[in-house]
Amino acid sequence: MGWSFRKSIKVAPGIRINLSKSGISTSIGGKGFTYNTRGRVTASIPGTGIRFTHSLKSAKRTSLPVSSVLTGSRNLDSDVSERLSKREQATRDFVEKVQTRTATALVDYFISHGVYVCAEDLSEAVTLEDHQDFLQSLSREFQTTTDAIRLAVDIGSISLAEKEKAMRAVYEIEKHCSEHQGQQVQLSEAASALRSAVRGYPTTPSLVSPFIVGLVGAFITYAVNVGAGLGLTLLALFYGGVNASKYLRARDAALAAFEKADQRFDSLLTAEVTPRPVLHAGSDNVKPKAFGFAGIILVAALVGVVTHVSHSIPTVTDNAAPATLTATGSSKSQAPSIGSSPTASGFAWMVGKYPYDVVNDRRFRAAFRGVSRADWKKIAERLTVVNEAGIQSKQGFLVGEGCKAHECNSEKATFAINESTGKGVLIMMETSGDTPVFATFSWKDLSVGQTPLADWKQQQLADVLPQAHSTQTEAATTVSAAPTFPTSFDCAKAHSDAEHLICGDAELAADDIELARIYTQAKAAVTDQVAFRDRTRAQWNYREKTCHDRECLARWYADQKIALTEIANKGTMGQ
Repeated sequence: MGWSFRKSIKVAPGIRINLSKSGISTSIGGKGFTYNTRGRVTASIPGTGIRFTHSLKSAKRTSLPVSSVLTGSRNLDSDVSERLSKREQATRDFVEKVQTRTATALVDYFISHGVYVCAEDLSEAVTLEDHQDFLQSLSREFQTTTDAIRLAVDIGSISLAEKEKAMRAVYEIEKHCSEHQGQQVQLSEAASALRSAVRGYPTTPSLVSPFIVGLVGAFITYAVNVGAGLGLTLLALFYGGVNASKYLRARDAALAAFEKADQRFDSLLTAEVTPRPVLHAGSDNVKPKAFGFAGIILVAALVGVVTHVSHSIPTVTDNAAPATLTATGSSKSQAPSIGSSPTASGFAWMVGKYPYDVVNDRRFRAAFRGVSRADWKKIAERLTVVNEAGIQSKQGFLVGEGCKAHECNSEKATFAINESTGKGVLIMMETSGDTPVFATFSWKDLSVGQTPLADWKQQQLADVLPQAHSTQTEAATTVSAAPTFPTSFDCAKAHSDAEHLICGDAELAADDIELARIYTQAKAAVTDQVAFRDRTRAQWNYREKTCHDRECLARWYADQKIALTEIANKGTMGQ
């Protein structure tokens, strides 16, 4: 059983838009005369049911079709569905059977004569002039089936005699249609092949997933590992290429099959009442998109490789011994190595720079063996305050030193890197109570004694620990002669002009204690700890290098208290 749909919308006087299963058309005109954009002109006498239809299409249509055939070929399903009740289901089934078998016989007849038509368009096919003689011979049978259907629709039931009469008419229609089959019986197969070719057109693949995976692989190449990143990138390219190639082959095959089916359909066609199946293929940009995505991924991977290699750290062939933490009477092993030592050519950029500028650089950190993350954090804090010269070249080593802000006498760090081998030694000093603890990080074939740092630890011990009772007595005498005031640091370990002045001045000592308190508040409140640390380092270095008199220190403390108070209140760094 076929189905039909038709909706007419008035858009202006005399102009209507028609919507149906076969498409959209426009009718122009009023009662008595209309023109349809599908090439059909209709003239009628309103109220009488008399009309004249002429088609402007290539197939010739009669101006006076057999009325019984024209009526019998129409689909009355919608009326039957609306007007028959459930109790009349048997009658409805009979009506559907009559309609279906009649429409099937006519469709087979027309297709065998090269007329492509579906059941819902039979009312147009029966107007073809070449088939009027055959259809006129069946006018009585069409009238019989039409009367039976209308009777069932109007009264909801039909007698057995009428059913038998209608079925004999159906048998006669099927017999005549079968006997008058044409030579184009293969048109139905050609139409089926055309529909299969349309349905066989492949779906456009999505290349976004392999594109994203390829970009992830390029990022891994740059940030983590070249081998893993390139492997993932190549896998994404392979997967996307296979999908694109598979689609392009399927598309070409579908287009070839459609073209072949369409040519065969044309060779068998004499009139096209129902539009043939068409291929609705939009703009196909799979191939340029695949090449574009592949190009972007390859460029990103190449950039990742170049960037990774330019910042890579060559490995050292020999094995380094685990670093040890050296203290008075104790030692313990450290965490595994962060990286291998670079060659000497990678350290020319460090000369003249401050240690705090290079402490977190991957190339600098790789020069030392066995430093854990926690130790690096401590080392970075102890390279906050440095001397003005920065990193210098001494005896074939790059040497640098620094201390922790406000704790320069007790918390220090120093390092020396061999310019020829790229291996380094690092010493970190921590003071707990009155006893300093030194953590030494070195390579198996490079000891502290081979570097300019050989006397550094002894010098620090000499500065911190009294060497003899006479030294203690002398220090006590000095203290008695020059009294000191409480400060935020240990005045016994003062080493700069500024610290000596602060320890001997009560007002400056009080300012120092107050500034230390404000500093603690500001550090806890500020959101950008990196910028705060850089500011602290810069201001501390300024005081140590510039202030050699009381007036300079007084101004410095006043400025810093104002600035740190504002930071503590706002939680942000001032511009």
